[in-house]
Amino acid sequence: MMGVLPNRLGAGPCSSGTGRQQALAVADATWFSTESLFREVRRDHVSTLLLKCMDYRNAWQKGIPPWRWRSGPLRRRGPRLWDRELVLPSGWMKQFPRLGMRPIARSIVDWQEREVGESLLTLVMTYPHYLHLRDLVRPARTVYFNLDDYVFYWPVTPTSSTRFELQAVRESDLTVCVSQIRAEELRKAVPEASDRIKHLPHGAPGESVADRPWHHSAPAPLDLAHLPRPLLGYVGTVEDRIDWKLLTRLSETFPEASIVMVGKTARSRKADWHADYRNCISRPNVHAIGWRPPETIPSYNRAFDICMIPYRTDHPFNRVCSPTKIMDSMGSGRPIVASALPECRLYSHLFDVAETSDAFVEAVRAILGSRARDARACKRVEWARANTSSKVVDRLLDWLPD
Repeated sequence: MMGVLPNRLGAGPCSSGTGRQQALAVADATWFSTESLFREVRRDHVSTLLLKCMDYRNAWQKGIPPWRWRSGPLRRRGPRLWDRELVLPSGWMKQFPRLGMRPIARSIVDWQEREVGESLLTLVMTYPHYLHLRDLVRPARTVYFNLDDYVFYWPVTPTSSTRFELQAVRESDLTVCVSQIRAEELRKAVPEASDRIKHLPHGAPGESVADRPWHHSAPAPLDLAHLPRPLLGYVGTVEDRIDWKLLTRLSETFPEASIVMVGKTARSRKADWHADYRNCISRPNVHAIGWRPPETIPSYNRAFDICMIPYRTDHPFNRVCSPTKIMDSMGSGRPIVASALPECRLYSHLFDVAETSDAFVEAVRAILGSRARDARACKRVEWARANTSSKVVDRLLDWLPD
């Protein structure tokens, strides 16, 4: 059995106040939503390390060439913000975790030795298998940051995934779920930890919050300028979670509209949904324009006449998700029409949440009939301003135990 890496990050009693210097190591911040949250830590006494961990397959999919498949340098991104990219052999972190986690643990220790000294360490674990990393670095506090139901990530080993997750909830000082339904499920599964399980929806990235509500759509980005309005927009991965039959129906019902899809297309070509996808994007008024850099997404949302979240309500992944596009769109003030996912229902006072396909189509029709205004633009922008990523991560830090 391998030994524990030396812990120079402190342990024992602590305070979440401003007295003692603290170090926050996030394992991991590969997802943009996680990075955009924790990069917003602004407290003078808290230093943050964003660890971007991926295996060879994910590195290849992200366009990282094989000669860069190694641990990158520790990079300073702000006064108290660092990140580090680690590319590890596929399967190491789950099949041989005591070995596979050591490069990540070493990165944390190196960061402490070089940058943050005797600061008190809090480890944020975004996946249950980072319990092995916890055992290596022995942080003073741990946060289990739940983004999804991970059984769907590893369906071959659902029992193992569930066991690790329940252990993470039971043993962490704080569990944070971006989805309300996941928080409720975990409170039921681990009742002894229920007071340490919090629902914390995604925050609005600062750059997505407009200076003023866009009561009328903004000028379209150059790559959309040639398309006829109205623009009905979706931003996100083009995949099986989307209700392709609904989008096809929208394209037929509103032939004068342009349905715009911004995001990369999932690689599955033989899956059942792909026939519906191909049928939809073959329509003359459906435009899948591909991936765009995250910093450009606000310009697309502001240009849309309607921002859409057209997800399948029968998809198990959608039932437990918290779509990042809720807050991304909210900051623009533009009208939003969403399928009736549990998390979307929490915002039915701010935008239209459609229980059926018919209701979705009629909501779009009503908004277009009012010249793409629904009288709630100011309320959406106010909500986004009150729930920016910086304010949301502040709430997480306030929940940490003394």
